[in-house]
Amino acid sequence: MKNDDYKDVKEFIQLTLKIVESKLDSESIDYVNHYINHDEYEMAFEGLFLEIMKLEEIPEIDFLKSRKIGELLKLNEESVFDFDFWHNFKNYLEKIQ
Repeated sequence: MKNDDYKDVKEFIQLTLKIVESKLDSESIDYVNHYINHDEYEMAFEGLFLEIMKLEEIPEIDFLKSRKIGELLKLNEESVFDFDFWHNFKNYLEKIQ
């Protein structure tokens, strides 16, 4: 990834976290911020969306861009926390559209 891509990814994750922050527990917020602060964007993104997919209410975030960011981070090839993350993420996106 280019430096501009990293900047865009970081900003997108931070914006998305801000949108859903009131619906997440403090531990989830802390670990997403921890991974952002250590430039572990794959872990921040996957961890954040694992929590988002658990929410009862669908948040108003840019899901099209979410998919593009996930692919840019190559989470469609290899996930970090959940082996089935990309499959579940795609199903979630299809369900909400």
